[in-house]
Amino acid sequence: MEFILQQGASMNNEFFVRSKPAIAIRGIHLDLKGLPPTSGRLFELLEILAEARINCIVVEWEDMYPWKTYPELKNETAYTESTVKKFVSKAASLGIEVIPLVQSFGHMENVLSKRRFKHLREIPDNVSDLCPLKTDSRDIVLQMIKDVLLTHTGIKHFHLGGDEVWSFGSCSACKKFIEKHGKASLYLYHLEPLLQFLNERDIRPIIWDDMIRTWNISEVKKIGKQADLMCWSYGIDPFKFVTRETIDKFMNAGCNLWAASAFKGADGAYVDIPYVQARIANMLAWVKCAETIKMKGVVATGWSRYNTFVSPCEGLEASLDTLVLAGKIAWDSKIPDDISEWVDGFLKFCEKKGIRTAHFSECRRLSEQLQNLRNSAFACARNFLQQAHLAGEPERINPFRTKDAKRHLLESLKNVRKVAKQWEKVHRTLVPSIWLKKYTLSRIEPVKKLIDIVYRKSSSSKLQF
Repeated sequence: MEFILQQGASMNNEFFVRSKPAIAIRGIHLDLKGLPPTSGRLFELLEILAEARINCIVVEWEDMYPWKTYPELKNETAYTESTVKKFVSKAASLGIEVIPLVQSFGHMENVLSKRRFKHLREIPDNVSDLCPLKTDSRDIVLQMIKDVLLTHTGIKHFHLGGDEVWSFGSCSACKKFIEKHGKASLYLYHLEPLLQFLNERDIRPIIWDDMIRTWNISEVKKIGKQADLMCWSYGIDPFKFVTRETIDKFMNAGCNLWAASAFKGADGAYVDIPYVQARIANMLAWVKCAETIKMKGVVATGWSRYNTFVSPCEGLEASLDTLVLAGKIAWDSKIPDDISEWVDGFLKFCEKKGIRTAHFSECRRLSEQLQNLRNSAFACARNFLQQAHLAGEPERINPFRTKDAKRHLLESLKNVRKVAKQWEKVHRTLVPSIWLKKYTLSRIEPVKKLIDIVYRKSSSSKLQF
């Protein structure tokens, strides 16, 4: 695989320093439950990744997958089976390993929000977590795995999620099980048959590490024999949450370890641009660690939503700089001397090869404007609602300030709408229009609701927009 990648990227040697990579498996995670690329753009992204010397992509298909057994899990713009197969084939031709990700425990919102599966929830009104002791829970995940394997032939790894099972062990049956056998045993009770299914097919399972961090070493050994652990932490210092002691425990238990950084989707559930310095610092820290202790690979995640029912965070097209920098850092184990100059040169290089990247600067500029305008509107509304005449002292009012605050909010809404329209325009042909509209509405509607609150609070009359 490495020879194919080097051969395909031989013309961009000016952007990389080392002759051999610091990290053997250099991955990107593609989360498709927010602003999913058009089919054409999906294939172009593979070309960008190949030029950035990425040789692995973890794809969280979610509702963009053409589910056969449970068709209600796909959305109105889901890819076709043919598209998915061509994607996997093209990735292979570029030396990029595809690792599908199917949620198996937590973050099961796309499944558990459907009436057909609501009986499988750990807590009746929580659509995130499966109950591991319900009869059909494991069978449904297994069938989803089988569905994905229909289009992913010859794969080496399969990611099963397994993170952030917030209500884990909460129902009465699970509580009794834990009292008798322990939390680790309940977790393994659900996952082990899925791990066994994949291992029997020479496909190595991967799971996130967070639910395993508190296990003792003998419990960790049980999971380590059957699956790789992907350690994730997205702060500037990732080891505040995944401590060195925890990593040492995993290593002493004989686990194969991966690291998960983030190139986007880690700086706030409602931001429009990544915090570049934090993304770079986090990626560099993980790559240095992975290089030192010989981790199996490093994947830079790219979350599109913090969960299925939260508005989308920053889009991929506004994050192309941190995306390609992930490849640079994973290959060279260092950042460029001039980050902006390197990114600009690299994206222009891609554009000259016919890979669309020229829109990046405009996309980033408009995304930043969207974020700043909304933050300004929120701050203005907060300040207005803290005025004395609205907080129990009606005699302390300055009508001029009240009118000025309302005018500023209306102007903010007007500007948000204007920039949102421009933002949609620059994304055309990159993302289906239905998802562009959903994104911009998620930025416009909260500002409208804020203005409505301000007007009702100050005049008891609802404003029409």
